[in-house]
Amino acid sequence: MMKILNSSLLILFVLAVLVGCKPVPVSHWFPVTPQEHYERDLLKAKMEKTAAGQTWFRVGEAVLRDSVFSVAPYQERFFLGDSVPAQAIRLHIPDGRKLIITPNRADSDSSSRLFVELYKVKQNGKTQRLDYLRQDGQSLTYTNYDKDTLLLRLQTGLNEHIAVSLSLTTLPSLAFPVASRGMGDVMSFWGADRDGGVRSHEGIDIRAKKGTPVVASESGFITQTGTNNLGGKVVFLSSLSSPYSLYYAHLDSQLVSTGQRVTLGDTLGLVGNTGNAITTAPHLHFGIYQRGQGAVNPLPFINDRPEKVPGLPEMSKWLGDTVTLKRKVNLFTSAQFQKTELIRSLPQNTVLRVIGEMSKGFRVQLEDGTKGYIPTVPLQAYQRQRTESTAAISD
Repeated sequence: MMKILNSSLLILFVLAVLVGCKPVPVSHWFPVTPQEHYERDLLKAKMEKTAAGQTWFRVGEAVLRDSVFSVAPYQERFFLGDSVPAQAIRLHIPDGRKLIITPNRADSDSSSRLFVELYKVKQNGKTQRLDYLRQDGQSLTYTNYDKDTLLLRLQTGLNEHIAVSLSLTTLPSLAFPVASRGMGDVMSFWGADRDGGVRSHEGIDIRAKKGTPVVASESGFITQTGTNNLGGKVVFLSSLSSPYSLYYAHLDSQLVSTGQRVTLGDTLGLVGNTGNAITTAPHLHFGIYQRGQGAVNPLPFINDRPEKVPGLPEMSKWLGDTVTLKRKVNLFTSAQFQKTELIRSLPQNTVLRVIGEMSKGFRVQLEDGTKGYIPTVPLQAYQRQRTESTAAISD
């Protein structure tokens, strides 16, 4: 009876605490990421009661709703500190690519903390964390097959300042399907006319000598082998990690069977010219089919040619400062500066803060909180103190 009474009292006490206190996010009780561990330490020290701490928490949460966009490949240098302790960008990963996120900081900023977390923006606008940079990590790698809008958040520590150069690059999500061959051997591309324009090419053709091994571009199961009029001897491989089925055609021979499990790099067959390729030189027809949606262009999935990543200028003296425009300029939602991304036009002498810089412009924040990108234009220091002093004297 006493045990029951004690248990009841304990439950009542817990309920009273929960009712009387502001709910604490689960992540603060059971932190996972480096940022969550840091947040828990700040709460233990009651730093959320200070003005700086309130700004740090508020801005870190607010940037999860930022709408500025980026594309890969891309580089940007971010300012993080004081009233801008966190920044974020939204992005999409091109089909068939995996995203490589690499933040770098100046040696002078090596003592400042840097937290990097990757989120998915759900249809209701809320964010769901997908991954994060480990404390000893150099980069994040992520492949997305659902065409989700992603959001990357960067945040520094409380009362710390840092300039972060962020590089976004992509790599092919699949290995090249013909052994000892590369992009220079692709001889026919997606969408080319076939049968006098009656149909379009739903794949790419890769030249290789007869008998060259055709390999699994990723691990999976063989779902079909057989022969048809167009493809001749064919193999279908269903991926284990993606919604794609890989199609290998015109084979001279098949070296796998239906139901067999294969791993990346396993030989599936040998290059030939069977099917409607009987009058052409030996080559592999390689196709990719997304389950439920049909054929997609295979080229981005295997294109391993180096990307041209826009360089970064020397660090601007204006980075992190409040400035005014020397001439009018347009404000955009991304650094692509396309007409469809126009937010509005900014007149000369507009006051703004430079919170990032790229090869051809700046990321800025206006006095009303609006964020966006402007092309490179002349800037000048904002003379707030002199204006206020003059006003005080005239009063």
